[in-house]
Amino acid sequence: MLFLKNKIKVAVHNGNFHADDVFAVAILSLYLKKPLKIFRTRDEKIIKKMDYILDVGRVYNPKENKFDHHQEGWNEKRANGILYATAGLVWKEYGEKITGSLEVANKIETKIIQTIDAEDNGIEICRPLFENIMPFCVSDYLFDLNQSWIENKLNPTKCFEEAVKEAIKILKREIKKATDCVLGKEKIINIYNNTADKKIIVLDNTYSWKKVLNAFPEPLFVIEQIPENKDWHVKAVSLNGFKFKNRMLFPESWAGKNGEEFAKISGVSDAIFCHNQRFMAVTKSEAGAIKLAQLAISEASKSN
Repeated sequence: MLFLKNKIKVAVHNGNFHADDVFAVAILSLYLKKPLKIFRTRDEKIIKKMDYILDVGRVYNPKENKFDHHQEGWNEKRANGILYATAGLVWKEYGEKITGSLEVANKIETKIIQTIDAEDNGIEICRPLFENIMPFCVSDYLFDLNQSWIENKLNPTKCFEEAVKEAIKILKREIKKATDCVLGKEKIINIYNNTADKKIIVLDNTYSWKKVLNAFPEPLFVIEQIPENKDWHVKAVSLNGFKFKNRMLFPESWAGKNGEEFAKISGVSDAIFCHNQRFMAVTKSEAGAIKLAQLAISEASKSN
């Protein structure tokens, strides 16, 4: 188990922990594949005896296993301007070695690590569209694992260890998903290349297709069968850079319709459901799914 008596000694700062120091330890644990002995301290005498020094010590020297970003004049940043924090520095050093793939490591870097580094360096990467409403991020969750003012009898180091375990679980799952995504990318591109009408892409599996197909100009709808219930889903392709804005939507008259009503109004006998926001519809067959997509494109062309 992690954090039992062992030889690898790691220093991180004491006080409240954040996603940065938590993930830095989690990354190191995945890289070393050995249990770690954590010292949460700012005592320089203790720090000097450590095998790894993370987010404390005011030195960045990966050859000496020192990874901090709090030193005066720190300006180590990425091409996009986001400063490195400790999680990013450790991931830069070990990410590809952990994942076995530069492409997978870059996916994790973009999706998780840069958001953590930005947060720790006080860099805004999103703004609220609704007053007082912000995304609940992994940084928020991990910070909430610090003891509250009522929980002052809890062991802070135990809280930190639990947070690291959570970060390890997150990283392992994200690495798995990113690896599978990379493996599926070539299959998606092959399907795209071999599709005559590239406005409608029918996939033979539930790949992570959104960013792959978003890079091509033609696709409007993607069709895939869901293994759990064998239904066929027709999904709109999003506009580049958006999560909920799409290149095309289903007709307004389909919004929220389901069952016999949807089958009748769409003219597709095995149509099951259309989402209220018109970005997804469901049928019982592949042929029905293709027909729904074709009808949606036809209706849109009439209105243009």
